[in-house]
Amino acid sequence: MTTLKASEEGLVKIRQARRERGSTIEDPRWLVEASQTLEPDQTWTEAGPYADGLSLPTWRRFLRGREPIKANAFRAFCTVLKLDWEEIVDRPPPENPQPSNLDIDSVVEEIRQKCHSKIQQLYSRMQLLDIAQPVDVSNLYVEVNILEEITSWQPGEIRDLLRDFNPDADNFNRLGLGKVRQKRVPGLDAVKSHSKLMVLGKPGSGKTTFLKHIAIQCDRSEFEANKIPIFISLKTFAEIANLGLLEYISDEFASCGVEARSQTEFALSQGRGLILLDGLDEVPESDSDAVVRQIRQFVQKYYNNQFIITCRIAAAKYRFHDEAFTCVEVADFNCEQIAAFASNWFVAFSHNLEAGKALASQFVEKLKLQKNQQIRELAVTPILLNLTCLVFQAKADFPPNRAKLYEEGMEILLIKWDETRGIQRDEVYRDLNLCHKKHLLAFMAATTFERGDYFFEKNQIQQVIADYLANLSDATTDRLQLEMDSEVVLKAIEAQHGLLVERARGIYSFSHLTFQEYFSAREIVNNSDPQAMEKLLSHLTEKRWREVLLLAVGMLQKPDDLLLSMKQQVDGLVADDDDDELQQFLTWINKKSLSVDFPYKPAAVRAFYLTLEYPLLDCGFALSLDPYLKKVVGQALEQVLNLALEGALDLALNTVLKDALEPTLGYIRANASKFYVNRIWYIG
Repeated sequence: MTTLKASEEGLVKIRQARRERGSTIEDPRWLVEASQTLEPDQTWTEAGPYADGLSLPTWRRFLRGREPIKANAFRAFCTVLKLDWEEIVDRPPPENPQPSNLDIDSVVEEIRQKCHSKIQQLYSRMQLLDIAQPVDVSNLYVEVNILEEITSWQPGEIRDLLRDFNPDADNFNRLGLGKVRQKRVPGLDAVKSHSKLMVLGKPGSGKTTFLKHIAIQCDRSEFEANKIPIFISLKTFAEIANLGLLEYISDEFASCGVEARSQTEFALSQGRGLILLDGLDEVPESDSDAVVRQIRQFVQKYYNNQFIITCRIAAAKYRFHDEAFTCVEVADFNCEQIAAFASNWFVAFSHNLEAGKALASQFVEKLKLQKNQQIRELAVTPILLNLTCLVFQAKADFPPNRAKLYEEGMEILLIKWDETRGIQRDEVYRDLNLCHKKHLLAFMAATTFERGDYFFEKNQIQQVIADYLANLSDATTDRLQLEMDSEVVLKAIEAQHGLLVERARGIYSFSHLTFQEYFSAREIVNNSDPQAMEKLLSHLTEKRWREVLLLAVGMLQKPDDLLLSMKQQVDGLVADDDDDELQQFLTWINKKSLSVDFPYKPAAVRAFYLTLEYPLLDCGFALSLDPYLKKVVGQALEQVLNLALEGALDLALNTVLKDALEPTLGYIRANASKFYVNRIWYIG
């Protein structure tokens, strides 16, 4: 019997028609339509046992176009797809065809010109979370730095990591939790140095934006001008069944007017493709093996092209060792990158250039303040830096209640980031809904923070997870099963949400100390056991618990009871203090505040006086003892307080409380815990 197959141009039309039909095209029942076009003695079946029958395997061969199928089936399929089979069929080539004399530079230039418009329209703009209008990638993009060694693959010990992170030190640097000693390399330099690159990174670290930037630069002849940029979302590619990468690229080119598949193959055979494969971690688990196999086959066939694959670091189970890919990691933003991103962001989303620059300058300056160090921790990844810019834009300041900002950050990492891009990840811990996930994270944070563990061995954190899972209503009692489940959950939290990271091989921490503190406070606030608050109050004089205390106060709808308990405990500490020098200092502050006859709460005035004395605290509270210093500061206070005649004291007090009180408290905490608690009593 005669057999037929589709031509290259015909395959493009078939796939277009198939997309228009939608997902029902895979339902075998639609073959009934095709069977109605056959002769009465012909039929169809899923398995295709009949010699002349229609079947899903035959349909798939028809789609691939690599081998002919029976003519009756070919015509039936075309009829169902509403295609003229004569326009689809592959005609045999004429005898003694003339050899094609293709010039590679001409072919590449033709493809580049025809694809230019599509590349610019699809990849030159990006949509940010919670912002209505898209923005040009070039207007927002900040040069990416990469690490040439993957941190989580390196051996290490907790004591080595703690060298850069000591919360008990006077000069404690919160950013030391994620400090990396490696040299940072500009991303484009790495691309130039490696023809096959696998770029790994945390969620929201800018991997996709990096690839889009490369595609745009190449298209504009500013990078690899003699190559064809080919950007492929692997999630989109995986959604089209039974299609190889070559066919996918040919279809993309055909949609731009490059009709001859031979041109595509010729360009690739000459190594003129810059192939950007984005989001390997976004491919559903059911399709991942097939997609990886397609990539490997394609890379091996067209090995002389340039390839870049992006993937979340914790999801990178495929390393492509046989294909000689070099793995690198996207580095967190440094201070210069944060400032550059903020400048680009505020200019892009402000009404005019000067207003945007001014707001960006305010943002950077306020982010440097000691009181905003917790927020600065989050700004090292683009996804959370975008959130901080958005929040700051509303009032040209950061919110006083940081708990709300952190809650928004949690929603982004746990839900929004994947949801807005239509990514349905495999629910490897299906029994844990969003509420359970938050409870689990809070349990993990509180357990580790209470023990003083900022870094923890893999088996330790898995045990914490297993303890939580064992207390669920439908939990298994099989310890081995709990151990396996805890490992799956750990990898899911790391890969899907980026809230835990592997700092060295087998050593984990929360991605930011801020998150560990936030979830610790959440566990305490949501705990109905009164002893939870008592335990929190027992840490009142410990520096490392300060942020947890503040967050707990911010989370409570009615924090009065907690604040009253704090005051009572501090009152007791003050009453028991036998430091005469300290008592003289506190008495002086109290008397000076009572001498002011203005309509402000005594706490506000005490804070004002305490702040004005701050520059002299290094003299060992000399101000409270030296008459001359008292006189000098008294004159300064008199000048400032006279501003009340002009209605400006309110602004002065507000400024003091907001901007200057934090460094004062920082000094007190650094010098004496008893001074810290006395200050709480005086200020609050």
